[in-house]
Amino acid sequence: MKKIIAVLAVVVSTGAFAQGYSNYHGNNSSRMNHNHRGSMITQQVENLTPEQQKEFSELHSKHRDRMRAAMLDIKDVNLKIQREMLAETPNQKNINKLIDEKSKLQAKKQKDALNYRMEMKEKFGLEMNGHMGGKGCMSNKGRSKGSNRMMG
Repeated sequence: MKKIIAVLAVVVSTGAFAQGYSNYHGNNSSRMNHNHRGSMITQQVENLTPEQQKEFSELHSKHRDRMRAAMLDIKDVNLKIQREMLAETPNQKNINKLIDEKSKLQAKKQKDALNYRMEMKEKFGLEMNGHMGGKGCMSNKGRSKGSNRMMG
């Protein structure tokens, strides 16, 4: 019985994950909007000196790796919670500990993301809202008067 429930949980979670992926990547307007915002970032980074571009690239790569690792850690805790919930007699204390662990990981990830945004603003004058592809990623600061246009 436990095996059947575990298999069903995996199938349902896989289906939900695939649906979420499909919704994001299958929606052309969402994808075009994301690509447009990404091109604005590229334009801003291209305005940096070659040395700044190299430093930005290195910092961004390290940040991206940290974010991926943090997301995997959070997913791992989610799986542990699901396993505990599927147990014949779930242990509430263990579930509470796992939830606390997940909360700490999420807080650490959010703090790291905010520190990265502040560092990008301080070092390069780049102002990002949310993440690299977030709406209004770059501010109008540092642009020439002729290139001061609305973004979004």
